[in-house]
Amino acid sequence: MSLVERDLATVWHPASHFADHERLPPIPIAKAQGVMLETADGRTLIDGISSWWTCLHGHGHPAIVGAITEQAQRLDHVMLAGFTHEPAVALAESLLEVAPGDYGRVFFADCGSAAIEVAMKMSFQRRRQNGEPKRQRFAALRNSYHGETLGALGVSGTDAYRELFAPLLPDVLYLPTPAHPSHRHEDLRTELGADSPEADRAVALLQAHADELTALVMEPLVQGAGKMAMPGAGFYARLVREAQALGIHVIADEIAVAFGRTGELFASTWAGVSPDLVCLSKGLSGGVLPLSCVLVTQGFDEGFKGGLERSFLHSHTFTGNPIACAAGVASLRLMREERLPHLSARVDAMTRAQASVAARCAGMIRAHRQAGMIAAFDLDPGDRMPVGGRLSLAIREAGIEAGALLRPLHDTLYWMPPLSITDAELDALAAATVQALEAVLG
Repeated sequence: MSLVERDLATVWHPASHFADHERLPPIPIAKAQGVMLETADGRTLIDGISSWWTCLHGHGHPAIVGAITEQAQRLDHVMLAGFTHEPAVALAESLLEVAPGDYGRVFFADCGSAAIEVAMKMSFQRRRQNGEPKRQRFAALRNSYHGETLGALGVSGTDAYRELFAPLLPDVLYLPTPAHPSHRHEDLRTELGADSPEADRAVALLQAHADELTALVMEPLVQGAGKMAMPGAGFYARLVREAQALGIHVIADEIAVAFGRTGELFASTWAGVSPDLVCLSKGLSGGVLPLSCVLVTQGFDEGFKGGLERSFLHSHTFTGNPIACAAGVASLRLMREERLPHLSARVDAMTRAQASVAARCAGMIRAHRQAGMIAAFDLDPGDRMPVGGRLSLAIREAGIEAGALLRPLHDTLYWMPPLSITDAELDALAAATVQALEAVLG
């Protein structure tokens, strides 16, 4: 049996329909280097989405590979309950040094949705044991996405993900959210969205329900799975400040947008705010190993000190895994030494490449937008919608034929390439995107 046949007989793939494999079987990837994936039959694909928004420095970066190798030879794993090790402490220290505010501790977990649930439970427990038992409800944004474990799914404001499981989910206060289809990177420096009708209604809802709300969960600047909608830095800043003024904790889901994705190390920096709890994952390890964490604002931990019953009992088997943390230390060093000094130039190159695609495919694109190294194109299929309505699948298939990994969110095609992508590689990604759009919608 071939590898694909063995796969289809045994593996249940995420975010996939079984029938889709008949049309587009899983593609065996043999190796990866830089921004390129290499298939088992020798073809190359530009990783236009950083393998689900994780890969920051390109695949196989020698500094991260070396850190992983060295750490695996020294200490592969030990539980973090009652033990410690250099990589976990070093990564926590480095994160607190660069965090977007005054943070005092780092709680490690293993994936993004786990980080969200850690933050939610921290907020809830702190209320229960510090004299605010009525504050046990969460607020979140419409069109948001925070993960697919039940707690994280519960605060996700996108019906496509939560509708089936609604009977299992908590009662969440969802807030209206603006979207700017033609958002420019320069808009991050403005108060865009702050005075929108949606912001006014969202603030009014926070005020009306403040006595029952423990926390507001938000994605700063970009709603990733929500078709890369961009509500505006002003909207984010206003809601954070209003919530904190009302005594509502703010949980920032920076899982997809931290580590340079928006042009700053943290997306919250654009808005000049410091959320109470910041959730990180995806690029935290450089996109190489499962790792997540919650940055906890200074003094928040005081609510858990005292009697044993006040302990925060949440745990994960691989919390603070030494190999993953070693990768994280190496990745953060690369961010500070290699990526951040040149990030502005990369953002400018992204702007040019995005504009090139928009111009060449004008009749197929309704709007396009950008926030740092994230670009999105809202497509206009008109009467050219593929048979069966599977626009995303058709473009993914055409993208592979053109030499790029593209995975549109319904009718929104987006780029989130490794930050290491060169001008020539961006040109190649743009060319492959145009080829894929022309093949499907031309």
